[in-house]
Amino acid sequence: MEGHDPTPLRCREYRLATFSVDDLAQHAGTDVERLEELSRGVLLGNGLLFESRSHRKRRGGIREIVKPNPWLDSITKSLNRSFLQVLPYLPPDHVHGFVRSRSTITNATAHLGKKCVLRVDLEDFFPSIGSRWVNSLLQQQGYDEKAASLCVGLTTIAGKLPIGLSTSPFLSNLAFQETDSALAEFSATEGLSFTRYVDDLVFSGDVTDEHLSAIEGIISNDGWLINLRKTAFMRRGGPQYVTGLYVGGSDMPRIPREMKRYMRWTLHIIRKFGYESYMADFGGEASDMRPQRLLGWARYITAVEPEFGRPLLGAFFELIPLDYCGPDDCEDIY
Repeated sequence: MEGHDPTPLRCREYRLATFSVDDLAQHAGTDVERLEELSRGVLLGNGLLFESRSHRKRRGGIREIVKPNPWLDSITKSLNRSFLQVLPYLPPDHVHGFVRSRSTITNATAHLGKKCVLRVDLEDFFPSIGSRWVNSLLQQQGYDEKAASLCVGLTTIAGKLPIGLSTSPFLSNLAFQETDSALAEFSATEGLSFTRYVDDLVFSGDVTDEHLSAIEGIISNDGWLINLRKTAFMRRGGPQYVTGLYVGGSDMPRIPREMKRYMRWTLHIIRKFGYESYMADFGGEASDMRPQRLLGWARYITAVEPEFGRPLLGAFFELIPLDYCGPDDCEDIY
């Protein structure tokens, strides 16, 4: 992506007035000198500002995730709020990742009961967005040269958009908007439903190999890479999953049966032997199933399938000691 030219952007209709380095500092809630000091530290890879951890992906490969220190985290959160305020980007209807009021559930709902579902995954989505690209994009939007350069120094690490900074989700959506527009136009012409959740692109309807070839051409022509190992056709009558939810029915997305069975089994073990025994003797500790994680799963299941999830969530709150999950959480059940 370093050589990718972000001009023109099909979705952009106007640009903001010149945005200076003083404006940037004001929006970040600090002064220019402090921003420059922080930017230099990030550029030099100062280990006091952030740490990078490697996580093995479930389907192979390594993902680098950055954990910023409180100072860098606070600044990038302020910058992200500034992006949302001053940049005229409006996420298209088909974009569901990192967009308020949209989720994996809304993403999956667009593909219910379709003849065929095609999943196309982008390779190294965040890291493929380089610092020169971000710099060009910000200047195009009205940031002056110094403001753009300073902002890039705060939002990219080792010349790439990192996973873990608050600014990366918005910038990734902004970076992909030209390709978003082209894919949406193609899908509408072909009568296909199209959604994107971060790097997970899904097309559904009467999808063919010819459609896939055209989609691959659009994506590669714009400088992105496809993870061919994760590209898959899912036809009616077989497993059809979109962002982890079953979409083979026409009424609503469904939680996978394996997750339901696991949660029922976990609830049974906790009810019979207690939470401490579940953690120590039945794999809860090894699976890192902390109370917050169990409750998070139960909440998610409730959001997708309320009739199944609500009793499950209530039972977990009843069986897991309050000092593990906090008494205020109980208010969220009903």
